[in-house]
Amino acid sequence: MEILKANIWEVKKSGSLKTLGGLLALFHLMLFIYWSHEGSLPVKLAAQGQPMCRSFMESCSWLHLPVALTALFFYSYSIFAVLAAVILILTDWVTFGFYLLLIAFGLALGLYFQDLRMSSNEGYFILFMSTAYLLVPSKHRMMRRLIVSFFVARGLSQAAADWLTGAWYSDHLLLPVKIAEWLAAISVLVNMIGGAALLFRDGRYFMTGWLSLFLYYCAHLYIGEFLGACLALGVLVYVALDEMELRKAEREYIYQSFIRPEPSFVWGGAFLALFWAAQISPFLSLPRESALRGFLNVWTLHPEAAHEECEQRTFAIYKNRVEEIDIEPQLSRQPAMYCNPYLRYLDLRGACQEMKKKDSDFVTLSSVFQVRNFREKSSYRAFEVKDFCASDLAFKQLSEVQWTTNRAK
Repeated sequence: MEILKANIWEVKKSGSLKTLGGLLALFHLMLFIYWSHEGSLPVKLAAQGQPMCRSFMESCSWLHLPVALTALFFYSYSIFAVLAAVILILTDWVTFGFYLLLIAFGLALGLYFQDLRMSSNEGYFILFMSTAYLLVPSKHRMMRRLIVSFFVARGLSQAAADWLTGAWYSDHLLLPVKIAEWLAAISVLVNMIGGAALLFRDGRYFMTGWLSLFLYYCAHLYIGEFLGACLALGVLVYVALDEMELRKAEREYIYQSFIRPEPSFVWGGAFLALFWAAQISPFLSLPRESALRGFLNVWTLHPEAAHEECEQRTFAIYKNRVEEIDIEPQLSRQPAMYCNPYLRYLDLRGACQEMKKKDSDFVTLSSVFQVRNFREKSSYRAFEVKDFCASDLAFKQLSEVQWTTNRAK
């Protein structure tokens, strides 16, 4: 409880931090709306009964809540988020609003981590920022650095051939290829240089970076990137308020040193170090099956564009015939997740159940899945399975290691 009291005290003494709490509550509400738009995503995935575990977990069935309980958590999440936003923005009941936000955050964690398919850059940003806001001391020094880190990390993830082709802008704006390429390159510079400029005390550099980011995300909001742009604009509002607060009056360090010492930045530094270790990990060529890579992948931002291409051939085997078929994804997914072997595995297992119900002559599915990774300059066969509908088949049996060490399987 002392940790929570110390964090509440920090929020009470700063108007910008109180506003940030209200903005985070609004971010949680936006995440709820996004999940609802996807068909009440947590409830839908819980109803499927096939959880997709994080790579560092052998089993995550203990995280998979019953459907009724998931639905209760899901709708309670929106209520607590709304109440926290109203109280933190419109009233001075900081402690009450803080605890409401803490409850909403706990419900979001339970929903988000029950299935890897819930993962998104926006969800990651909201939960990471909420963790820092609610539990990590020295917020005034850390929150702006964390926001800058996200902007720079997004620019770093865009500085790859798959984004710089300009395909995203071509698809959304129907632009010529060259103009789309230039816009893609400019977006990298705006995020990395504009984000870093938010740390400058010189007002000229700060305002140039802030305005660049503000206009960039206003343009993306107009294009149609609603959730990500709203999150970015929200934290830019906090950064502006924080800057005005710092420039209006220097904090009373002598007074604070007697009443309550300035919180240590050790935990904030460790939090930032974890974030940056995860963002750099894709460039370190860690082994695909290593436990460290699996752990860091949880905290790594998804690439802005697909960095893999894949080819899959699937055959439906009936008692009297064989047909080549295409398996449609069970839900929409980000470009970076399109070639994820685990998602393809779950799609096939779901197709087995559906086809058995529709046709009594159906026997099983056979499938081969090949992946080419542009960033790692590698190509590998993710799986090649003759009987995908076998009851004892598990994803662990499909790993690349088994195929390269024992090709007789």
